[in-house]
Amino acid sequence: MKQLKYIGAVLLALTMFTACEKEFDAVPEEIATVPEGSAEAWAQTVTIKELIENFDTKEGLFTIDTIDAEEDIVVRGRIITDDRAGNVYKYFVIQSLEDDHTCLKVSVDAGSLSGMLPIGQVVAIRCNGLVLGRYAEAPQLGVRGYRNDNKIREEPGRIPYTLAMKHIQKIGNPDPSKIVVEEMTLKQVTELDKYGYFKIVKIKNAYFTGKDSDGKALNDEVVPFPTDGQGVTTALAKYGQNPTFAPATYDSSKKYNIGFPRSREIADDSGNTTMVCISTSEYARFADHRLPVFGSDNRGDITAIVGWFKDNERYDGSWQLTIRSLDNPFADLEGFEFPE
Repeated sequence: MKQLKYIGAVLLALTMFTACEKEFDAVPEEIATVPEGSAEAWAQTVTIKELIENFDTKEGLFTIDTIDAEEDIVVRGRIITDDRAGNVYKYFVIQSLEDDHTCLKVSVDAGSLSGMLPIGQVVAIRCNGLVLGRYAEAPQLGVRGYRNDNKIREEPGRIPYTLAMKHIQKIGNPDPSKIVVEEMTLKQVTELDKYGYFKIVKIKNAYFTGKDSDGKALNDEVVPFPTDGQGVTTALAKYGQNPTFAPATYDSSKKYNIGFPRSREIADDSGNTTMVCISTSEYARFADHRLPVFGSDNRGDITAIVGWFKDNERYDGSWQLTIRSLDNPFADLEGFEFPE
């Protein structure tokens, strides 16, 4: 009798499992991956470089050009960014599959994009109806945006997530090993034009100078965030010079964090005279991490995404390099000594 009860229980469990299995929905079409070589995969019709050549046609620091064409405008590329460490936020960058390795920043209004669009993933993007515009002089793919605060202007805005996934198709399995990292000196970085923005590069034998983007010396030691209410403005300025990647940007007059990235100068032996900085968000998981020991005696290799930022004609622009993570499997700083 016990054996019959046991067999009955097993059959019942199998029946329930089968019934439950039938209740699973199919993978939504907008997040599905199609195999490489599949007839369903969108064919590339223009390269990333051709997209920039044909649709980044307006001069200015902030521009928008609508991608309006009767034929499909489709680019393909491999994702080179990863947002798990928090220093990449609401965008991803793709690298051309062509030999020029031109890259394109795609702005999407969603966090944790790497969960859906992982590093190394090949994507096809149907660009029709989107805009290619300059944000602080650097071209990016987005939607028409309008800013109406103290800076009234049109600018490329973030693509709503649901809309973005209608324009993006994932092809094949992600393979980060196929990302091409170009070795450059800092001098070569500063000679890049708009076709070189957002490339992933490796700067060898570089070092941290111990200065910020204004050329001011950083603190020798970390000072605490001011909490006693005394001399707050001065104390916050001192706190902002901490030898970490990105101290908080709290403004005592506004009572909130401004949110701009912190910049830390780097150098190499290429004869470069233009300031180049590692730019880090205060919301990165490594924002409070101590910087490598300052000075030319402590050198290492830096892998980073090249950024260019110029939001005012009265000022020179700045080269801002973004590191994705300090941790494996792709630690972007190698060989440096850090303070204990």
